[in-house]
Amino acid sequence: MSAVRLTREELVERLAKVSHSTWMKQKSRDQGVPIEQLDPSATDHDRERAEDVVAELERLGIVRF
Repeated sequence: MSAVRLTREELVERLAKVSHSTWMKQKSRDQGVPIEQLDPSATDHDRERAEDVVAELERLGIVRF
């Protein structure tokens, strides 16, 4: 498996999308909201969580940019 090279900003955006996808599944499961009714776009909250994750990965030395 080859490594994918991303910029910090690309990693944050990809993680924000994953965060939002998880939120959509949880909202559907826990509150019964059909996924089709939810906006699939990552939000500022998702990006904030992603920024925090990337910062922690940097502190741990797992990623470097």
